[in-house]
Amino acid sequence: MVCAAFKHDLGIDQELPTPEFARRARALCDQAGAALILDEVRAGFRVHAGGSWETVGVRPDLSAWSKSIANGYALAAVTGVDALREAATRIYTTGSFWSGGVAMAAGLATIEVADAQDVVGHVQAMGQRFRDGIAAQAASHGVPVRQTGPAALPLILFDEDPGFDKGAVFTIEALRRGVYLHPKHNMFLSLAHTVQDIDQALQATDAAFAAVAARFGRR
Repeated sequence: MVCAAFKHDLGIDQELPTPEFARRARALCDQAGAALILDEVRAGFRVHAGGSWETVGVRPDLSAWSKSIANGYALAAVTGVDALREAATRIYTTGSFWSGGVAMAAGLATIEVADAQDVVGHVQAMGQRFRDGIAAQAASHGVPVRQTGPAALPLILFDEDPGFDKGAVFTIEALRRGVYLHPKHNMFLSLAHTVQDIDQALQATDAAFAAVAARFGRR
């Protein structure tokens, strides 16, 4: 059974897993003798250092990682329990860039930094600061938004915006002020983001909210 670390379909509200859902997935796999596989491609190193479902008390048998695992370099990895290690050695696989030393070195350096610093705590704190600022600005400008999913992976969707027209105006106006946001896809925070970066972004989004209110009206 393959599960995403959290629900992140494009253009809809994100959903975090409940402990009940995660435990049921684990139980079904155990009963069937199947592997529980977790997709950590987006959430890895952003929700919990040991894996995203550690927050709901469930460990997968295998998990797939990318994106943050090498700090943006082209690398993906599958991690898993020892019971599956021997079976993996009997499967022949190959890849054109598997011997790329730069990405491997970047991955090792990233893991060292993640071990030495509270990366998860930092990105969650920055995400919460951004989320709180967005909520305050949306209320101030009378433009309701929804912010769902992990704070470290911000998603901003506007109410009554099926075609993402409000989202387009918002992100274009933010971009005019030097801040790149996405109108319907979650975004990613990293250890490199500082309080100053978040506050600079919020200055841009405040003006962007004003533009949305002027174009579509207040509520």
